[in-house]
Amino acid sequence: MNLDVVYELRERLETAAVAGVNLIMEDFRLKRAVQQVEPFAKASPVFQKIYGMAGKLLTPECEDRAGVLLDTLGLLDAVLCTQGTTGAQGEIQEPETFGLEGNVYQSVSYGRLAAVLEAFRGTGGGRYAVIRDAYEEDPQVFDDYRMKYWMVRALGDSYGELAEMVAKWLAKDGDPVIPLLKKGFVPDGKREMARRVEIIEQIAGSRENEFYRYAAREGGKEIKEAALLALRHDLSNVDLLLDCQKSEKGKCKEAAMRALSYMDGEETARFWTARMEKRPEETAEYLGPSDRDWAGDLIADALEDWIAAGIPEIDFKEEQVKGKETKEERAKERAKAKEEHENYKRRLKLLWNAAAGKHSEKICGCYEKVYQIMPKEVPSVLSQSVIRSCDPSLCALAEEMYERHGDEFLEPVFLASVLTASAEETYERFHEFLKPDGILRKLTGKKQDATGVLYGFAKIVYDEEEEKYGITLEEMNSPVRQRQVNRWIPGGIDLRWYPLLLNYPGRFASGRRNSYSMYRNYYDWMVAKLYRPDVEELQEPYGKFFYEGALRLTPTTDGIQMMKRCGWKNYTGLLAACVTDGSSIPSYLIRSLLSEIPMTNEELAGELDQMIQQRKGKVTNGITIMEHWRDGLLSGVPVEKL
Repeated sequence: MNLDVVYELRERLETAAVAGVNLIMEDFRLKRAVQQVEPFAKASPVFQKIYGMAGKLLTPECEDRAGVLLDTLGLLDAVLCTQGTTGAQGEIQEPETFGLEGNVYQSVSYGRLAAVLEAFRGTGGGRYAVIRDAYEEDPQVFDDYRMKYWMVRALGDSYGELAEMVAKWLAKDGDPVIPLLKKGFVPDGKREMARRVEIIEQIAGSRENEFYRYAAREGGKEIKEAALLALRHDLSNVDLLLDCQKSEKGKCKEAAMRALSYMDGEETARFWTARMEKRPEETAEYLGPSDRDWAGDLIADALEDWIAAGIPEIDFKEEQVKGKETKEERAKERAKAKEEHENYKRRLKLLWNAAAGKHSEKICGCYEKVYQIMPKEVPSVLSQSVIRSCDPSLCALAEEMYERHGDEFLEPVFLASVLTASAEETYERFHEFLKPDGILRKLTGKKQDATGVLYGFAKIVYDEEEEKYGITLEEMNSPVRQRQVNRWIPGGIDLRWYPLLLNYPGRFASGRRNSYSMYRNYYDWMVAKLYRPDVEELQEPYGKFFYEGALRLTPTTDGIQMMKRCGWKNYTGLLAACVTDGSSIPSYLIRSLLSEIPMTNEELAGELDQMIQQRKGKVTNGITIMEHWRDGLLSGVPVEKL
């Protein structure tokens, strides 16, 4: 539709408004413009109204000519706005996206973006939860290229936890985000730029070696530290790193040294050999992350020398003559001997911890020797080595040590099987350990020690995003929320393990937790990290596991959240289970649970009333606030406003 005549009418009306309404009846150009709109009036009701209003302006009977003029202009502007178009001369070109590939623009409404954008633009720690929850609940928002700009900016956020969280998300985006991280990179910047280097290194490894060299050469202290460590991915950086460990100081020198521990070659081996002779303990710490054979041999040589020196004795025979002076001297000798003994064990343990992940023939030969001195430390290092390296020599060593020393090495041999055998083979070999009346107990008459298998499961997690199992290096007594997967399990885990784990006799053992939001014991944490929402037959057993455990021990918000994920329906008795102390009611915990338990106000009030009636006269603290909450719920007060 050609709207030129309509635009001309608006122009003439605007001119008439400037000239004054008293001259409208004499304006022949306006009369002509009105006549030209007549065909549109026959085709559309809205144009018919415009034509009628404009025509009225030209009649002597129009009493409110100024008002009609403004109404006509307003209607014209509204209609033309809906019909407007934009355009430009030239060829259509793709927008610059800094190398991003695929569907960089997502059809995300501003309503979904608004809260996250406001959080990114704001200040303070409260934004962390907003952004984290949005990422978990609506991840598509963060796939939009427009949001990547704010994510990169957040790397310099004053709230460090937010910056670190966003850095992990950007690292998952892979190669497409690298150009955006490089754009605007300032080598003499601060922590934000260092994080950019770290993310690029996680994504690209040696492929961005020239960028690391540039950042190490031109960068400020923090950027240089990150860049020097990133140089470990390319063996051509040996000479540069050797020079840097001489010229740099502080953390930059440490970064160069750590990077050198990943290098190969005669020059590198000579450097570390000379350093090991002068400073064995410090050198062992630097070589801890390395899996190079020369590093394993160096640690093995240091261990052999330290073992050959012999462990200092701490027992002395009593002298026949016992005077005051002699007694004091004996006490000093014992104290000195004990100190030497402890220092020996400390240095040996430090050297031994550096053996984790290494698999040279020499280091494998040290396991039995160190076991004779420090039997408790050897199985855990072997487990770490199997996870970090999974080298066939380490898996064979785990089998050998298990044959010699039994269940003390159950964890490493179990983990080796998980990583190298099929899921079915691992289950068939080890499932008896979790059975209360398994075949091993029937044959030997003794209860088998399941600790090694359980500690192995404590390191296994199910990644819902990747839809596969992985192994971490975190111990059971370190229940970090997001466990970093060190190695994926090729064969997965046999589902037959789940009934055994969910019904294990020790599942209700009490255990320390860090706060009310944590699981009630470490076993719960282990089971929760194995949860698979895609396996329907696990929903009911999982819900029952956490519900029964909460009744027997103390409920937690994480436990309630797991029940809800499983679709569990029965939450009766959980509030009463919170009261384990005979003299007080944990109001903070109960308040937290009230916000989580999926019950109506009346149901929650009933639960509170039951607890009040059971505890009235028995406890001295907390009854009044419970009664206040009960009455508030019954009167319709929302839980969040109690």
